[in-house]
This record gives sequence, structure tokens and C-alpha cells, in this order.
Amino acid sequence: MKTGQELFKERLLRTKQAVALEKPDRVPICLAGPSFIKYGDPTAVLADYLRRPEWADEMIFKAYSMPVLNEIDSTPMAGFDASRMGMIWFAQMKFPGRDLPEDALWQIVEKQVMYEEDYDTIVEKGWNTLKPELFKRAGYDLENMAPPNAERTAKVQAKFKEMGFVGMFGGGGVSLIPPFEVLSAARTLPKFLMDLRRIPDKVTAAIDVMEKEMFEDMEKMVAALPEVPLFTSMGGTRAGSDFISPKYFEKFYWPFIRNYIYKIIDIGSNAWLHMDSNWEGFLHYFTEFPKGRVVFDPDSATDIFKLKETLGDIMCITGDVPPAMLALGTPDENYNYAKKLIDAFDGRGLIMMSGCTVPPNATLENVKAVIYASIGK
Repeated sequence: MKTGQELFKERLLRTKQAVALEKPDRVPICLAGPSFIKYGDPTAVLADYLRRPEWADEMIFKAYSMPVLNEIDSTPMAGFDASRMGMIWFAQMKFPGRDLPEDALWQIVEKQVMYEEDYDTIVEKGWNTLKPELFKRAGYDLENMAPPNAERTAKVQAKFKEMGFVGMFGGGGVSLIPPFEVLSAARTLPKFLMDLRRIPDKVTAAIDVMEKEMFEDMEKMVAALPEVPLFTSMGGTRAGSDFISPKYFEKFYWPFIRNYIYKIIDIGSNAWLHMDSNWEGFLHYFTEFPKGRVVFDPDSATDIFKLKETLGDIMCITGDVPPAMLALGTPDENYNYAKKLIDAFDGRGLIMMSGCTVPPNATLENVKAVIYASIGK
């Protein structure tokens, strides 16, 4: 039986080979999500993530120790803290067991907290000056809020590594949300899209300031880590080709992504692009980057076979088992879809994942079927 250290080295090599577009011994598997607490204890509900987070951590450790699930290579959601998700969008949250039924998925409640004159504040005084005010408007009392539980996160990450699992973001949790995404949440999407037409120069000036400050903050976070993380992540949601035109993409979104990726490569990390929604109309923009330094992580809204055709020779792609299939499909359907992916990629440049995340109602049998396909059984 292999030790945790031996498993970690084996899985890290497998993951690095997939990212570099080499052919590992098998496709690496990165499956995680709210359902895993229920695999550890079938009586668990999503409210347990907030009501008793340390217990939830233990149930997740138990799940990853189970036969078949222990073939998974990496765990991107180590130390997941749902209670702070809304802060990314300057929004409050509805939580299971408090605002929602015990086993309902948490919800982000978006409202306008930023106004047109705030663009001037960003340009004149800086994004980091405006942010505390936006949190206040969103109902967050930063002075009296408990800080993130860094001790719990570090404990979870250390435990996973001890068990032999690779933390997909290097244990550093270094990630960025593009200015376009953040502004669209703070302004609300309808008002922000109107801003792009009415005051494009003001929006561009604000985005430029935000990019500079975000990159400076990111470099400081990476420098504070014991080593450069394997991945540094960026999340995209509201700028796919179903949302905006190529003209707006080129002006308001693409420059940030391009600069971000080259910045990540310069610091010695790899860029992990978590891209929710449909990006098919913009895939050709991503062909300029160095081979084997970027991971494109779609949520199953983007056709993964088009991704393979356009970017498969340039970057690793995660795929992409649809959450609906994991929840409502049969084991055979999930197995056959995962096998189809592996065959299409010839086992190269692919990390087996769910689209975005394994949903809370995904059956254990379906998750196992994806794993069986990935390990060739």
C-alpha cells in the first residue's frame, strides 16, 4: 500500500504532465463539491457546512478515503467557506438552515451597491479605497466581522496532502475575479452593460486602475507563500459570447485576461481559467499563449469538443461531465461520457472534472462511474 507521500508525488506528476500536454499514465481526476459531505455521511445536509464546518471537513476526509473515491487525484475545494462567498460580489447570501431549507443550495442575493460617480472614486483614489465602502453598502461590517478561519483552512490543506491529494491551487488560494465581473455585480449586470454604452471611457479607466491594484495584490500573496503555487486561478462568468459582443469583449475584458495570463507565467505559476457560461465565440482569442501553461476549466456550457479543436494543442482542458448528468443520469451514461472525453483527447491534456463542480444531488454511483472510466476499469 502506497504512503500518502508516495501518492502525492505520483498525483502531482500526473497533474503536471496533463497541464504540459504530455501523456500521463492515466487522466488525472479532480472531482469535488457539496455532495461529498453526503458521501461521508448520508444524513448530512448542506446546512452542516455552516453549522458545523469542522465536522463537515471530517466527512469529506472520510469520503475521499472510500474505495473508488480514493482514486481521485486532487481537491480544489479544501477548506471551503460558503459563508464568505457573497463578498466576492458585494452581495449578501441566503443560507440553508437559516434562510432556506436545511438541504437547499446557498444563494447569492445581488443588489446595486455601486453608482456611476463611484467610477471617479476608483480612478482618482483607487479601487482599494472604494472597496470598504462597497462592503459597507452591501451590509458587511468589516471591523466587527470574524476574519477567515486561516487555521481551519491550513489544517484541511495539510490533511489532504498527508492523504496524498494535490491541492489544485497550491494551497495558497490565490485567485482573481476580473474587474468586469466585479463591476457588473456591484452595479448589477443591466446597469453595467448600459455603462459600457454610455460611459465606456470611464469604465475603461476604472478597469485599468483595478487591474494594476489586483496584480500588485496578487504578486504580494504569491510572494508570501512558501513556494509558487502550481496554479493561480481566475474566474469568469458574465462575459462569455452569450453575454457581450466581440467588440465589447476586446475592449473591456480580453486585455485583463491576456495580461493576467502572462503575469502568472512570469511569476512561475500556471493560469487556471474557471470559465462559467458559453465562451465558444471567443475561444480563438486564447490561441496566443505558450503551450502547456494554461488550464481552461469550462462549466459544460461551452462545447468541450470545440474547446479541444481550438485550444487542445495549446492548453490543458478540464472536462466537463455535466452536473445534470451526475445528478439525474445513469452510471452508464456518466461512464460513457467520461470515456468519450478520454478517447477524444487520447488521454492527453485533459483533467477529468465535473462542469464547474459536482452538484449536491449527484449520486455516489454516478461519481464512481466517472472515476472508473478515468482509471480504465
